[in-house]
Amino acid sequence: MASKLEMSTLQMDILDYLSKNRFVIPEYQRPYVWAEDECAQLWEDITAFFKSVGENTDQNPYFLGSVVFYPIKDKKHIVDGQQRTTTLMLLLKAMHAKLMRENNNKMQRLLDNLASCLWEINGVTGEPDYTKPHLVSHAISDDKHQILQNILEKGLDQDEEQDSSNYEKNYRYFCTQLDEFSATHPTTFNEFCLCVLNSCVVLSVECGGQDEDKRLEYALRVFNTLNNRGVPLNDADIFKSVIYSYRDEEERKAFIEQWLDLEQECDVEYLFRLCMHVLRAKNGEKSSEIGLRPFFLNKHRKLLENGLIMQGIEIMRRYRYGDEESLSDKDSVEAKQFIHILEELDNEYWRYLDGVYYVCLKDNKDYFKKHAEFLKRMCAHFLVYTISKNTAQIKNLVYNAYTSLYKNKTGSADFQADSQKILEGIHARGKKRGQTFRTFLFDSTESNKKLTKALLALNMYLKYPEQPTGVCEKPDIEHIFPKKWQTNYVKLSQKEANALVESIGNKILLEKPLNIKASNGYFDAKKAKYAKSKFLEAQDLAKFPKSDWLLEDIKARTEEIYQRLYAFFKEYAV
Repeated sequence: MASKLEMSTLQMDILDYLSKNRFVIPEYQRPYVWAEDECAQLWEDITAFFKSVGENTDQNPYFLGSVVFYPIKDKKHIVDGQQRTTTLMLLLKAMHAKLMRENNNKMQRLLDNLASCLWEINGVTGEPDYTKPHLVSHAISDDKHQILQNILEKGLDQDEEQDSSNYEKNYRYFCTQLDEFSATHPTTFNEFCLCVLNSCVVLSVECGGQDEDKRLEYALRVFNTLNNRGVPLNDADIFKSVIYSYRDEEERKAFIEQWLDLEQECDVEYLFRLCMHVLRAKNGEKSSEIGLRPFFLNKHRKLLENGLIMQGIEIMRRYRYGDEESLSDKDSVEAKQFIHILEELDNEYWRYLDGVYYVCLKDNKDYFKKHAEFLKRMCAHFLVYTISKNTAQIKNLVYNAYTSLYKNKTGSADFQADSQKILEGIHARGKKRGQTFRTFLFDSTESNKKLTKALLALNMYLKYPEQPTGVCEKPDIEHIFPKKWQTNYVKLSQKEANALVESIGNKILLEKPLNIKASNGYFDAKKAKYAKSKFLEAQDLAKFPKSDWLLEDIKARTEEIYQRLYAFFKEYAV
């Protein structure tokens, strides 16, 4: 029988919200990031509300937003509202400290209410236990959380110059604002404190149910539905919490160090995505992907609980980010060239396939031996499918290829692609009859900038195999014959001329500064700029024997590029 999930919503004033709950900021949450700007906005909103409503605050409360949490034993684990709740605790602590300094017996009820929000209260003496605050942070990415506990317990006794965290800076900000407000509004200061406690409200959303393991996921779903301003917890934060919760004390320390190290260098969620595709490949999964979160929380939760997933994460870290000896240093020039071409395409799936290839072959050291050939085949298939407007099918090619790597264990991938049929002119599903691969290629290089860059890079590397990579991080597309010309220079209609000017035969890769200088100048003037380029193709154009670059030159180069690319696709898109 499925366990029942429950949700209760309740509008609560700040007094009830903080005094009746014991909050925990879970391990997977992010650090406290609110700074003075956010605190100033909160302060301005509350003071403006207090001044505008006067004594009618009970009839017209000020809404501070919703807070989503789930119960574990006697604690409420915050999913949404961490920043606001922490900031409110700092504000109330600053209020309590100020009133304590004034030592006025007439304010004892107000002091008691503030204390009940901040700490556990002794049932016999009524005294607060300053060592037991109502908010505790376990966020492993927050190395300053102990400062919050120190402030709630003791306040601040250091100089402002020693403040090192948002906790200290924001607490000090509220102390200053309260002193200024009290000085300018001495007769209404206590009423202002009461206004914060009794007339500022939150919508409390508690996600419970019999199954504790399901409460977090339920709370996250509710949070993602309600929240349209903040940034949802990413999947890696959730995985972190599961891994952490199953470690013992010593293992937790090591895990925290490992995770913080990962976060400083890597996109951890991206590493999990790479691991997901490795696991799919090993298990022969060709079906459509499910989300990263259900993949690991539902299908492969054991890998999180036993911590084995971190071995895979470290492998993918070495693959994607390198180690002492970077992977890119071990690759051949040819492999680097085809990596550059694939990076120009707006499709991350080549990385998933290459990551599987790395894991599959890393043990027998064959990854670098045949890497260039593998990249050529992948590049050929990706480009043929992109040119023919079949990009939606590239995922299936990747699934076919990476499952076949583990099936045959030879390092040879079976893409099960229709690339050769596309090259032969068999029309793609849903595409117009009569469109050939040639027309697809020419059309796409007139309109698709990313694809054009990739094809220009491919043509350059095929023609100049000695061309080094990395000479320019983001090259521009240079139009050899300028996009703007004098009408007496070209005896064609605007439409015909535009088609030639935008054809691939009229384009090269060029460094941005040189492209700007070349601009719309005549070809003979541009050649001096081309000569300074680090791209070998541009250098060759600088030696072109004619002073003019004519439309027949564009046509000839377009055909030359097409034949070179087509021959490459015929050989490698197999």
